[in-house]
Amino acid sequence: MKRSAKALCLCLALLGLAACAPDQSAPTLTAPPRAKDLSFDDQGRVVRARGERNWDDAVGKRAQAMLIQADREAFKGVSVRAWDGGVLLTGAVTKPELRRRAGEIVQTVEGVTQVFDDLALSENPAHPMYLPDAHLEQRIYAGLLGNDLVNGAYVVRVVNGVAYLQGTTRTKADVEKAAEFARSFDGVKWVVDRVSVR
Repeated sequence: MKRSAKALCLCLALLGLAACAPDQSAPTLTAPPRAKDLSFDDQGRVVRARGERNWDDAVGKRAQAMLIQADREAFKGVSVRAWDGGVLLTGAVTKPELRRRAGEIVQTVEGVTQVFDDLALSENPAHPMYLPDAHLEQRIYAGLLGNDLVNGAYVVRVVNGVAYLQGTTRTKADVEKAAEFARSFDGVKWVVDRVSVR
């Protein structure tokens, strides 16, 4: 009888500890390591510090995790990309209320200052046409990095032929050059600018 009671107490204690464990499905965020001023490389190009990029990744992962926790089935066709507090939602959902709800959920994530809702409505949100084109994204991103005529720090999301540019640069002319460069790739129908100029 004493063994059964001890075993039961041990099991209850372990369950209690498990309930206190942090949620492992979403990263914990800390204060962003953002600088007020832009950073530049030796050639005078705008760059984004590793700590800031890590912060963006954590915000994006947290936003994606919160959508999945809220309703895995409803938000299975939604992808998330974050940059300096701005979160881009692409992909598709089945109803207008789900678009609105996705934006509301993401807006509650620590560090999110703006939500760009570029979600489409579709009966089949998991259709491949709503998935990011990682290969084309990488080609455009690598080209932007290697192009001396394009100034700014950018990330790229391509969904169904639409290239979304997020980033930071000094002038609107820089944004226009980056958009023109992205437009030059086969498979890009048009470019959506989500770049901050400062």
